[in-house]
Amino acid sequence: MSMSNLAALASATDAKANRLIHRLAFMNNFSDGQQDPEVAPLLPGYTFGQRLMSGLTPVERDGLLDFTIERPNGLDGWALLLTVRGRGLLLDRPGETVLREGDVLLVPPRAEHHYRRHDDSPSWWHRWVYFQPRQTWLPWLSWRGGGPRATLLRGQDDDFRHELDRIFSEIDAWSINADAFATEMSFNLLERAILICSRYNEKPVADYDPRLAGVCSYIAENIEKPLTLDVIADHARLSVSRLAHLFQDRYGCSVMAWRDDLRMQLACRILRMTDAPVKQVAIRVGYANPLHFSKMFRKRMGLSPSGYRQGESDVPAT
Repeated sequence: MSMSNLAALASATDAKANRLIHRLAFMNNFSDGQQDPEVAPLLPGYTFGQRLMSGLTPVERDGLLDFTIERPNGLDGWALLLTVRGRGLLLDRPGETVLREGDVLLVPPRAEHHYRRHDDSPSWWHRWVYFQPRQTWLPWLSWRGGGPRATLLRGQDDDFRHELDRIFSEIDAWSINADAFATEMSFNLLERAILICSRYNEKPVADYDPRLAGVCSYIAENIEKPLTLDVIADHARLSVSRLAHLFQDRYGCSVMAWRDDLRMQLACRILRMTDAPVKQVAIRVGYANPLHFSKMFRKRMGLSPSGYRQGESDVPAT
């Protein structure tokens, strides 16, 4: 990456961070920012209901964002955090873990995690992406030392750090748009970031379990069918208890929760990219009862299927 491109990237990062810091400076409390689409995801209590969200969190000492993020129950989806300035602290490990510039933190679904600015650092700026992954990504999200807990990938060389910063910045720029093209661009960029991290993580091939990959493919290919856990386990030639244990340990969620996630991902794509009636969408993704589908969709996404199709905004939880 040329020096001029690096300077432009740093300038864009600084401009966005300064804009957010300026906004935060005029807020009296957290509730002032709950309706601001750029600020709300940075505050406690926000419900991440969309398939992909991204942003930049500029934590400054004694600023409004200078607090500990505490998520004992984790999130419903995955999250990637990239430290771009200063240092942070990951608190849910013995002895704590320092997050330095260029470090990438991967947080799987429902993984307990707590983090904040390092006491010795005046700031901690980090880019983040919250997402529901495409099913083909799961092998690339199984990092060495991971499992059901957050996994840290230390910053590598300058090319690695600057490329990730650029990709995260582009995801942020695309993800604010609601059209199908922007959504696909965001996911394609995120896939590149995940592949880059997976390459540097160098998880041993022996750690890859083809049985679980086969389970994921089997579910995806039969997403409209009412597969039971018994049927899925039989297909994988595993006992139900063994499959449940292996899947939970590798992917941080149950088989059926993963299937439901995949159904909602497919539903989102169909709703955004076609005019198919909600009843047809429900059947296409495996729900015989459209009312049950709508209930599950609202629970997961924070709004109705029709509202999602129309591009309505999620309402943050208070």
